[in-house]
Amino acid sequence: MTAAQATSANFDFGRVVSNTFRVVGANLRELSILALLLAGLPAAVMGWGQIVLTGASGTGEIGDLGLASALMGIGFLALMIGSVLLQASTIRVAVGTLNGDKPSAFRELGKTYSVLLPLIGLGIVMMFAYGIAFLLLVVPAIILGVIWVIATPAYVMERPGVFGALGRSRDLTRGHRWPIFGLLVVYFVAYFVVSAVLGGIFVALSMIGGDLSAMAISSTISNALVGAISGVVTSAGISSIYYELRMIKEGVGAAQLAAVFD
Repeated sequence: MTAAQATSANFDFGRVVSNTFRVVGANLRELSILALLLAGLPAAVMGWGQIVLTGASGTGEIGDLGLASALMGIGFLALMIGSVLLQASTIRVAVGTLNGDKPSAFRELGKTYSVLLPLIGLGIVMMFAYGIAFLLLVVPAIILGVIWVIATPAYVMERPGVFGALGRSRDLTRGHRWPIFGLLVVYFVAYFVVSAVLGGIFVALSMIGGDLSAMAISSTISNALVGAISGVVTSAGISSIYYELRMIKEGVGAAQLAAVFD
């Protein structure tokens, strides 16, 4: 594929979806374990803190309030760090899988610590910008979300710096933002459906016992599982969008992308 052909190619919606599930399916066991440890477990800790806080609110026990605050604080910090590591690891796994290799998610995790702080910084910059955009109108925030959707894989793969990654995402998404927006809507709807189904199953199971605490625990487990699943699928999906854009705009395939790790 020449550079001119690549630039004029269309964003293939179906190919991105196919690549997403190809990445997840080929690495399901290891990515599931990482997702449960890095995203699911911290989410469960935060959920347990909320349960304790609810109980403490009813009794007024300061000790319980302190425990709840500690659990939610630890859970939040662990979730922030874990989500970044999970996303970076999944990006590297996705590139290897699309290149026809058989990467190890555990091994790739060990190579992501060097980008932890920059990716946290990137996330803070993006969230600050989204917050300002939301204060203006919802639409500008959505537009920014589409423009910067591949900033993280751009940083992991190319290391252009925090603001360089934002600019890189802006350049790569230009001309293809409507189909990307449509794909993100599909992912959001799928997330909502999965969340509703899992939540309904756990609520139904907890109602059998008729215990309020059982319902709270079931809700915590459900949220943790949904967080773990969405973390992997979202990271794989964004990686597939990045790969698609590099391929159609620059004629760069997975082999060239993977070369950065050699």
